[in-house]
Amino acid sequence: MKTIRKNFLPFALPSISEKAIQEVVAVLRSGWITSGPKVQEFETAFANYVGAEQAVALNSATAGLHLCLDAIGLTDKDAIITTAVTFTATAEVACYFGALPVLLDVDPVNHIMTPEILLNLITKDCIWDGKQLCHKASGRVIKAVMPVHLAGYTCDMQAILKIARKYNLFVIEDAAHAFPAVHAGKMIGSWGDFTVFSFYATKGITTGEGGMVTTNHSEYAARIRCMRLHGIDKTAYKRTGWYYEVVEAGYKYNLTDIAAAIGLIQLEEAKQLWDRRTEIAQRYLQAFAGIPGLLLPKEDKAGIHSWHLFRIEVDAEQSKKTRDEFAEELKARNIGTSLHFIPLYEHPYYQKKFTLSPQDFPNSSLMYSRSLSLPLFPRMTDQDVLDVVEAVRDILL
Repeated sequence: MKTIRKNFLPFALPSISEKAIQEVVAVLRSGWITSGPKVQEFETAFANYVGAEQAVALNSATAGLHLCLDAIGLTDKDAIITTAVTFTATAEVACYFGALPVLLDVDPVNHIMTPEILLNLITKDCIWDGKQLCHKASGRVIKAVMPVHLAGYTCDMQAILKIARKYNLFVIEDAAHAFPAVHAGKMIGSWGDFTVFSFYATKGITTGEGGMVTTNHSEYAARIRCMRLHGIDKTAYKRTGWYYEVVEAGYKYNLTDIAAAIGLIQLEEAKQLWDRRTEIAQRYLQAFAGIPGLLLPKEDKAGIHSWHLFRIEVDAEQSKKTRDEFAEELKARNIGTSLHFIPLYEHPYYQKKFTLSPQDFPNSSLMYSRSLSLPLFPRMTDQDVLDVVEAVRDILL
């Protein structure tokens, strides 16, 4: 029997507590609302939380990815390796430099970069001269590998780092979905050369818009801090209080104290936010087990899943519903969904610029035809969760 909710349930909504609202009010009254003491406090607290030596706050994760590539000196003679299944930001930042994003297919289960897939590309498509790795087809030097922790399931950082060290590659983790995820006993944020987090409205914690780069390299952190605010050398400013020197053509990527005030409270509340996400995910896993043609996300056996998303796959042959038909029927019941992600090679820019073909990415293409993200956010009520469960079961059973 078809049951329709009275109100539309979005795929995701932010969860902002009254305490966070009061912190924002306090900052607004303080007279210092742009980058200041709250940003510094947020950076210190976040670094301590994930176990990194340095954390640099920015106005987006895209800015963080961009400045990581700047810090390692990426040029138009270079390339980076990432996966086809990601948001455009991961690859587009390489294009800012005129560099080449070399795209990998993903594994067929969790849709992430695996050490085996990475090593296969290096072996088949690259040349190693003992010092640098070159991409055969383009002749470019591969400078970095950018694994994407999708939906909160973590990549095998131990093995990826081992491969990267062998071939002199920097590791820049796209961890937009991976707070507060853990891999092999260490929090994501303390593994690679750089880890980039997103604090967009739907993420594990939010500042509205915002991001953070964590690193254990103080020289790279200093470079990112300089470049996030017009390339201004703060050393000169600290000497006088008014004199500053522009040492690079930098960017306007700084986070505000208003945003940092939200972030500090969200960080305090991160465990309870994650607990609620996990509780909802577990209810889904139990309720949907055994439904024909419905493939469920896996628990992260090597760590702790952040449960940023609950991604499912609909096998049309077994379920008698295509993914699109399933999504439309959920929408008709006032339940929102989303898709993570449309593979990069499906977008006109990447098709034209890099002549990419879906045939080269069979696992990504199958994922694209079947996957869907169900509502999952801490503000969901038990009735919201029940509505999703009943709708999914009603449609597919």
